[in-house]
Amino acid sequence: DNIHASTADHSMHKRSMHNSDEWPLLLYVHGVCESAETWGVQTLVQYCAKHCWRLIVLELAGHGLSENKAGLGRATCPNFDDLVNHVVEFAEQMSGNFSRSRGFAMCGCSLGGALVSFAVRGILATRRDKTEQHEHPDFYGIALLAPSLGVNPGAIPPSPVVTALKALSFFLPSHGVLTPIEHPTYACPPNSRRNFSGRWPLSTSSMLLDLTSNRVPNDVVSGNVQQTMEGLPSLFVLMGDKDEIVPLQSVLDWFDAVPLSSDNGEKMLTVLKGAGHGFFHERLKENKKKKTAFDHLFEYLNRCAKKDFE
Repeated sequence: DNIHASTADHSMHKRSMHNSDEWPLLLYVHGVCESAETWGVQTLVQYCAKHCWRLIVLELAGHGLSENKAGLGRATCPNFDDLVNHVVEFAEQMSGNFSRSRGFAMCGCSLGGALVSFAVRGILATRRDKTEQHEHPDFYGIALLAPSLGVNPGAIPPSPVVTALKALSFFLPSHGVLTPIEHPTYACPPNSRRNFSGRWPLSTSSMLLDLTSNRVPNDVVSGNVQQTMEGLPSLFVLMGDKDEIVPLQSVLDWFDAVPLSSDNGEKMLTVLKGAGHGFFHERLKENKKKKTAFDHLFEYLNRCAKKDFE
């Protein structure tokens, strides 16, 4: 197995009068270079405790405390489909471990959002195969936060440079050359070493560029999005209108191509005014009149679980 779980129990929370074994699960997948120790995840922990959801975070291969394949360094992810398979396995194992839960939703940010979207087919197939074997929690749907489903053309180097860097990534997959620089200012606690710092590994940059500039747009045009997402119970997407990395129009094109499993399924895209690509990791400000990204997210999640907004 690729997934090994360690958990923290919030059963001593003041709302523990609820049976925590039955709390719905929120299975979260982070973005590139990140881990479970970020401002976004820690805020998510607080919201989950408040709304009686159990949060479980997957740290991708080479990220946080997760090991990578032999010979590959930290945050080195040359194969997107390997990561998708890990997300499918994560959903299968966690929903099995917490079989008394009333249901689960998948959530991902940036690269994690793309991974969750591509994992839908595998998650649904796994559930169909095991339906008759044992009880398992309901699958509510997916929530994508600034998902990497497109790329700003201005962020792409000239074609000859891209070609040269892709070739170099085969020989030096874990090295950073002319790739984006990661400054983990979102780390929480601030001294955490679980987030990658420095230039992105070449193979990770190449994988993301191929995903966002080729694979996703081609899937939208060819109809593969409809096939991948067929049977999805519900979909929630949260984007910033000032996203400097992923064009809103790219996500809208993908969103329009997604079918739902029934007429009763919810399909919703919310745009945060003035928000950029990193809104998930921004520290919340006291403003009771303005909904935060987390408020929007938990309104969707609580509708899925048929829970009162708390």
